[in-house]
Amino acid sequence: MRIDSRAVHAGRDLEAGDAQAPAISPTSTWIYDDLDEYERVASGVQSGHLYARESGENVAMLEAAVADLEGAEAAVATASGMAALLATLLALAPRPAPIAIDRHCYGVSLVLLRRDLEPLGYEVRVVEASDASALESALPGAAMLLVETIANPLCQVADIPGLARACERHHAHLVVDGTFATPYLNRPLEHGASVVLHSVTKYLGGHSDLIAGVVSGPRELMSEIRSRRSRLGSSLGPFEAWLALRGLRTLPVRMARHSQNALQLARALDGMRVVKRVYHPGLPSSPDHDLVRAMLPQGTGGMLALDLAGGRPALQAALRRFRMVRFAASLGGVETTISYPAITSHRALPEEERLLVGVSAETVRVSVGLEDASDLIADFQQAFEAS
Repeated sequence: MRIDSRAVHAGRDLEAGDAQAPAISPTSTWIYDDLDEYERVASGVQSGHLYARESGENVAMLEAAVADLEGAEAAVATASGMAALLATLLALAPRPAPIAIDRHCYGVSLVLLRRDLEPLGYEVRVVEASDASALESALPGAAMLLVETIANPLCQVADIPGLARACERHHAHLVVDGTFATPYLNRPLEHGASVVLHSVTKYLGGHSDLIAGVVSGPRELMSEIRSRRSRLGSSLGPFEAWLALRGLRTLPVRMARHSQNALQLARALDGMRVVKRVYHPGLPSSPDHDLVRAMLPQGTGGMLALDLAGGRPALQAALRRFRMVRFAASLGGVETTISYPAITSHRALPEEERLLVGVSAETVRVSVGLEDASDLIADFQQAFEAS
């Protein structure tokens, strides 16, 4: 089946008499009256669940569904996207080692490496992943390279096949954060990535009502990540898993609409006098425009950024005038929201480093929702132009 159909059915094999909607299993423990059966489940010989920190029905359904959509052997769900990243880092580099990260990754991902892993002896190598010579200097001896399919917040597109070849030459793992793209728009494993992870909080869940993460890849590596997730105590609860699976069912429909709306809004913003620059990979002005054809043929997602003349004061004035659009730190919901990366996603980075990645006092990030595109454009016009 194509991904549109798989999104609807993945994670469950229904039989006659089954409930069409999965039940929520809010239990911490499963009971047994046979020690040998318990041992078979504990050793993985027999399927089943023992303790919710390790596995459960709802989490298992979500993991199976995401693995299906990513084309992965297995997946591991976690309590947040950051928990998925940490478990992945520790599985791929169980001892201190160099870790390369693209300069344009989510600010908190870089902060995690610097504040939590670097003091333990890990070496953090920040690199411009699109610069081939810089990459060749950063990869020797590195355990992995972390990049994003579509970067947060300026929406640069990663050349995953090229990065995968570079990592292979240096025996490093390519870890791709696919949060902005989702498996509907891009499946990094098909392009040579070692693993792909997501903040399920965003588009996979899609309704701003849960916190979760997931990582997908080879079965053996997922087993290592699963054991670390359990020891770290970063397991996902059954209700959040149930919500995420429900959101996943509509992923193709939502991502198609997010992509259409974002492109229309980007074109309209590009012509507004108070907008100095629009960052969207679907615009002809984007330096990644040609790469988009190969990496994102289904669409470019619902994210864009812009430089607003007047910076923070101008944004504050616009916020008082918006009728539909609201300010929020997160993204990927059905509603259109805006954020100010200098105080949200990149607030923990020093100003000079924010400027180095293109996040200035004028940068505004937009998560484009599912409203009517003409209504969105009108709302931005009246809020920005009046400001």
